[in-house]
Amino acid sequence: MKSRMNITEIAKQAGVSIATVSRVLNNPSLVKESTRQRVLDVLQSTNFKINAIAKNLRTKKSYSIGLIYTSVLMLFYNMISKGVEDIAIGKSYNVFFCNSGDDPIKESDYLSLLYEKRVDGIIVSPTGNNRELFENIISYGIPVCFIDRIVKGINTDSVVVNNRESSCNAVSYLIEKGYGRIGFISGPKWTWTGIERFKGYLDAHAAHNIEFLEELVRFGDFQYDSGYEGAKELIKEGDIDALYIANEPMAAGALEYLNEKKIRFPEDIGFLMWDNPYWSTLVKPQISVVSQPMYTIGTTASELLFKRITAAEAYMDKEPLKITLNTELVIRGST
Repeated sequence: MKSRMNITEIAKQAGVSIATVSRVLNNPSLVKESTRQRVLDVLQSTNFKINAIAKNLRTKKSYSIGLIYTSVLMLFYNMISKGVEDIAIGKSYNVFFCNSGDDPIKESDYLSLLYEKRVDGIIVSPTGNNRELFENIISYGIPVCFIDRIVKGINTDSVVVNNRESSCNAVSYLIEKGYGRIGFISGPKWTWTGIERFKGYLDAHAAHNIEFLEELVRFGDFQYDSGYEGAKELIKEGDIDALYIANEPMAAGALEYLNEKKIRFPEDIGFLMWDNPYWSTLVKPQISVVSQPMYTIGTTASELLFKRITAAEAYMDKEPLKITLNTELVIRGST
């Protein structure tokens, strides 16, 4: 009996129209919460199953999206992933999670795979390469939303934070606290995020009439080892009184070096990092951070993507939305 249930029977039991049941299955955000719950209760009680293949053929949708991030190990991307997934699940979509490792070749492979899977949209933290592949995917009608980073020349939706302004504010705070020689472990020059945070470092020095000294900057690759090596080189050359680090893995690497050399903060050196991982409050003293709205980046990007996927075709012709979120400078004992 249950296996023979169809939408007509579901609508009858729930006391709604067939169209309402269809909307609950395909676009639940359009249905009033109380009505949607009533239909869902009937669906659950009757063990109603949707034939996914038939549904995809009928709607020409896969009811799936792709998310490509650069490191599965970072809390930053874990929280973004949760934000993306929460919105997707609410819209009855599946998410393919892809870890590029910041490798352009892996990113290219995943983009090709997601295209072959006929996903309805892609959210990606881009490596900065694969411009032509992004252009092709967008031209095929698959919406793309960049997160955390952008690729110049690709005109698509994006959700980022105010990297340059936040970096300037963080370094300005250190300068105003009396730190005169601030060593900076930046991200790579080939990433938009790395360059923006480096520009903020320069802006703060210019605003306070402090000469920029090239020897105080090391360009890492956003990975643990480059943080360790960067701290080693900066401290070896001596005469720095603060370390400012552009992301969580590099900060962890720098901390390992400080611990090895028994260098204390804030007594021996000030320490301020981007990102706000749980361990930043477990060390003593706790670490000052530039905290990003990680979960909100994910939900905002997901909502943008679904507007492209589900809204009227006229929306597809609208100019891409560039959303910039604010960070928070959280002052703790390390500075």
